[in-house]
Amino acid sequence: MLEKIRNCTLISFSVLLISSGIATAESVPLTVFTQNKTKPVALPYTQTLNFPGEHNFNLLPADIKKWAEADSISINLLWPADAPEHTGTLTWLKDRNHYWHQRIYPEAMKPGITNLIEIPFNSESTGWNTPGHSLAWHHRILLNPESVGFRVFSDTAYTGKCVLVSATLNTKIPKDTPEISNVRVLTKQIIVQSLYEIRFDLPDRYSNPFDPKEIDVQAQIITPANTTNIINGFYYHSHYRLEDELGKPVEPDGRPEWRVRYCPRQPGKYRMSLIAKDKYGTTKQPATLEFIAKPASKAAHKFIKVSEKDPRYFEFTDGSLYYPIGHNVRSATDARMDDKFPWKFRPEEGTTAYRRYFKRMEENGQNWAEVWMSAWSLGLEWTEGISGYHGANDYHMGNAWELDRVLDLAAQHSIYINLVFNYHGRISTWCDPEWQLHPYNKATPGGWLTMPLEFFSDPKAIEMQKYFIRYTQARWGWSPSIFGYELCSELNLTGHETHHKTHFEPSVVEWCRTLGKYIKQIDPYRHLVSAHISNDYKFLNPKICEMPEMDFNALDAYHHTNPEAIIPLMSKTALANTYNKPILITEFGGSPMAAGLEHLMVEQHAAIWTGVCVPLSGTPMFWWWQVIDENNLYPRYKALAKFMADVDPRDITAQQVETKLDLSNKKTGDKKLLKQFAAVCTTSPTKGRGYIYPKVFAKKGKEELEAKGLTLYVQGVQNAIYRVSFYETEGGEQTRKFDVRSDGDYIAIPVPTFKKDCAFKLRCITPVVKKR
Repeated sequence: MLEKIRNCTLISFSVLLISSGIATAESVPLTVFTQNKTKPVALPYTQTLNFPGEHNFNLLPADIKKWAEADSISINLLWPADAPEHTGTLTWLKDRNHYWHQRIYPEAMKPGITNLIEIPFNSESTGWNTPGHSLAWHHRILLNPESVGFRVFSDTAYTGKCVLVSATLNTKIPKDTPEISNVRVLTKQIIVQSLYEIRFDLPDRYSNPFDPKEIDVQAQIITPANTTNIINGFYYHSHYRLEDELGKPVEPDGRPEWRVRYCPRQPGKYRMSLIAKDKYGTTKQPATLEFIAKPASKAAHKFIKVSEKDPRYFEFTDGSLYYPIGHNVRSATDARMDDKFPWKFRPEEGTTAYRRYFKRMEENGQNWAEVWMSAWSLGLEWTEGISGYHGANDYHMGNAWELDRVLDLAAQHSIYINLVFNYHGRISTWCDPEWQLHPYNKATPGGWLTMPLEFFSDPKAIEMQKYFIRYTQARWGWSPSIFGYELCSELNLTGHETHHKTHFEPSVVEWCRTLGKYIKQIDPYRHLVSAHISNDYKFLNPKICEMPEMDFNALDAYHHTNPEAIIPLMSKTALANTYNKPILITEFGGSPMAAGLEHLMVEQHAAIWTGVCVPLSGTPMFWWWQVIDENNLYPRYKALAKFMADVDPRDITAQQVETKLDLSNKKTGDKKLLKQFAAVCTTSPTKGRGYIYPKVFAKKGKEELEAKGLTLYVQGVQNAIYRVSFYETEGGEQTRKFDVRSDGDYIAIPVPTFKKDCAFKLRCITPVVKKR
């Protein structure tokens, strides 16, 4: 409705607007507060004017939700006959995220009469200004605004009185089916295994665009193989980052829109149709979009799956090996660092830290990381009142934009992300408890659950999680850079009991099955799905480990003893994998509450080398990523990646085997070495890899132990000649290479002299045929 200021002698009135199926449904009286009164004033209300200056009238409907139905506001204002000629009026709205919106009128009040001011207030209204930011006026600005008001002002000296006669909110009812408009392809070059993205508009009338019951948008895509992919559309609001000396805040930009993201996986011609459905009807895009995907380069990122060759490992969809090498980077920072390692000043750092993390990881041979969608970083839903969050199923568009950037960085640096949906604290009352702030908790605005375990069984809570997964999959599921989805981190620490066994609850087991199945129903790319447990392998629940909805088993490897204890813990974790699927340690590093820096540095080194030499599915993920960053431990992974560069661990015959160190010369050898060193090894008849380590690493500043004159006996081989290569572990450089003949089921390997530790590889070069 166009802005109008006109003469009117009526105190009460009604206005009817008719346009394209939208009509005023009702006129709702607005309660008025003046700037000096905390209680509402009765209308008509006489206001003393003291200019120069301004006078504000705050407006509020009986039901604040009525703002979202608004079409216009009508104000009747009796303006004094002797008022100055140059006066102005504006209407303002301060939205729920504290952004200011205002509309200034070019015409002055007409003196001596009652002025009817009609203020367009619907989502399509023009003329609204946004001083201090670039967020454009749109429908969701009207949700629970912090304040709405009307202001009169003048720079001319004057004292007098005006009368606010009435203030009315006129609502609307949409009746037309959703129109799909302004469709535009955003992708310049369409290549297999890359993003194809379109944007489009729908009527801006949905208070909750994240609820498919309110608005359901899908793309039907016919592939070159004539199969159909159903891809959900998603609500999108662009943001930008301000980078200055005050920080790097993210701000909204412009109006929201709708998008579809898709990853073509074969070259050829595709056809896409859009469908939008709400309670007023269904619209199918009349014209089908067509596009041709060109073949991908050999370097293109590919989706990851469980290996068909050996289900304990992973591979790309083309069958080539994917062996994860990396560490955890849950969020930009960990608040515990200042408590555990207080000697360093750490400035506030947001997700731009991933620029540095991922760059340094790639430079040092890493290809894998874990990122959480947490309340403090990259989360979508959390409690109303915490910056940017507005409760269940009302997603944080700023964080969503930041996750776009994080995944872009991951792709740029060839890092595959294990994306974690939930973590224990948000569903726990006893371990890192955040349940008191969970948006499903009835103690928070809009919540409905009493106890945290209800999160896993309540139908509405499960529905909300499905909506969350649906949005996540629609927005980011196209990306091959997503290694997999983790339903919940440290599942056994949730609930209200302290026994660490919540994941044995039938409702929790069924929750994993239900959501895992749902992901597989809506994900044409078949991302890996997991649920994670804390402590160590002894806490694995076979019912979760065995279910087909979980593609691999993820767990911690924490302990409370000396750093060398991590080595047998790695070994035992690999041996505990009896489920014919991959197993990954995604957290380790002392106890869950850390350890001393020297302890952690020893443990991190020992764990990653042990991890690649036992049949774990990838390197164990060190938790204390800021320790890695601040102490530049990245080159340790470069050494590891160099060692693993020509290793393909996929071999169903390969097993962790018994090893024994002995003296090469029992007469002259140092027997103490047999108590000081040990080894782990994985072999098959054709190949093997192992790690020889000190049972106690030297303390900082002390000389490392030297091993001299040792022979290593390794089982699990065939009667053959093997090429043996030894490597130092600081740089991953080969130190010796020679051939050894095995003797039946074992091989005796003379160990070159080394300090601290070393790694080795075996490769069968000539099987030996026994003479008859």
